[in-house]
Amino acid sequence: MVTENIAVRKSAARGPRGAGLPLRRVRRTATPPRPLSLALQGGGAHGAFTWGVLDRLLEEPWIAIDGLSGASAGALNAAALASGWQAGGRHPRAAARETLERLWRRIGTLADFGPPLMAAPAFQMMTRLFSPYQLNPLNVNPLRGVLEEVIDFEALQHARAPRLFVSATDLKQGRAVVFENEEMSVDALLASACLPHLYKAVTIGDAHYWDGGFMANPTIFPLVFNCDARDVLIVQIDSPTTEDLPRSPSQIDTRRSQIVFNAPLMRELEALGYMGRMAGRRGCGLSDRVKGLNLHMLHGGAAMQGLDVASKQRADWGFLSTLKETGRAAAQAWLAAHRDDLGERSTLTLS
Repeated sequence: MVTENIAVRKSAARGPRGAGLPLRRVRRTATPPRPLSLALQGGGAHGAFTWGVLDRLLEEPWIAIDGLSGASAGALNAAALASGWQAGGRHPRAAARETLERLWRRIGTLADFGPPLMAAPAFQMMTRLFSPYQLNPLNVNPLRGVLEEVIDFEALQHARAPRLFVSATDLKQGRAVVFENEEMSVDALLASACLPHLYKAVTIGDAHYWDGGFMANPTIFPLVFNCDARDVLIVQIDSPTTEDLPRSPSQIDTRRSQIVFNAPLMRELEALGYMGRMAGRRGCGLSDRVKGLNLHMLHGGAAMQGLDVASKQRADWGFLSTLKETGRAAAQAWLAAHRDDLGERSTLTLS
């Protein structure tokens, strides 16, 4: 677990050098560090919302980032945060925020979140008729250069880097695969963000991968069982619920996408809820990790729910900046409501 600034807080409790004040008379005003793991959902350009959430959370020195799980755009955000944090030396938070900003500014220079002209209606129609093996035979992916420029992969593989879990879908086996720090590479991140109607499957070793959101969006279990933090915050992009019945083709497509990409997360949460109930029974062998788990969820509410699925492919800077500010505002509201819950209780009720 990353616990920067702890030594500073301990020394501050002793008072000024030479003051001779008894320890009991020194008031400690700093909030003790609270370990937190983050599970970051994918969603193309909508991942800029998560950027805003992370940017606001990193301003809080009492939050100690432990582990990061992500799929697709969530994986890019997780890798950027972990890379900057580890490479930042004595200022990990500032470096993590800077790396996230560099990532999204570079994405903002792209025409869209895919091959050239992807946002054009004619091109989108063509993707329904032809595969990327026909439309994109050279497998051009503008994200490759962005990731190679922004992410320090050696820093991610360092033993003291935040724990990182990036999910992808093994297309032949039809199952989720999770890449960890020592396996992290450009190809692992591209595999996690590989939309099959736009790009050829990413090959790593003998396996072929599609977007991680199909099977783990994001995965929660590694954060529960492989990290020290007892609190896990899920940053959700796709709205789990809706008040309106979708009627237009665009509304139907958007709601279908929300259901499909939320399904893996819902399954893991339901499994954790079941394990939590079983763990309370005498003689049950489930780990204390489940019994002591505090789950939290943060989402964009109506602001994100009103975006259609096509906007996930936009990458213009104005749109990304707006999403970032939406994320910061959502994080601010969540902190105001649940700051005192971290380390104490869950704020997400499991069915």
